[in-house]
Amino acid sequence: MIISTNVQELQNVQKAVERLRMERPAQFQQFKNIIELTRQLQYGFQYLGCLLMDESISEFQPKVEDSYVQSIFQREVNELKKAHAFDQVRELLAKYKDVSYDHICKIVLGKELDMLVGPTVVR
Repeated sequence: MIISTNVQELQNVQKAVERLRMERPAQFQQFKNIIELTRQLQYGFQYLGCLLMDESISEFQPKVEDSYVQSIFQREVNELKKAHAFDQVRELLAKYKDVSYDHICKIVLGKELDMLVGPTVVR
C-alpha cells in the first residue's frame, strides 16, 4: 500500500499522541508497549492497527512460524482492546487512519516527522 503524508498531517497526529500521553498515561504506555512488541517480533505496524481496529489483516498478516509467540502477541492485543479507555486509542487510530497505522505507531515511538513525510510503501 502506498501512502503520502505531509508535515501538517503528521504534526496533527503528533499533537493527538501527546494529548493521549498527557490525558491517559497508563493507556498510552500500554499502547506504546504493544507497538514495541510488534517491532521486536518484526510484525508490521499496519498489521497491529488492523488488529486493534478489527479490520481485515489479510494484506498485512506476517508469516508466523511460532504459534505460541503469535498467541502471546494476540493476548496482549486483546488486553489492550479490553482496557479501560481503549476508546481513546481507537479514536486516535480512526481519526488518522489515512496517515497510516504505520506512521501513527512510529510517531508514538518518537520517530522524527521529517523521516515520515512524502510517499511511503506500507506493508
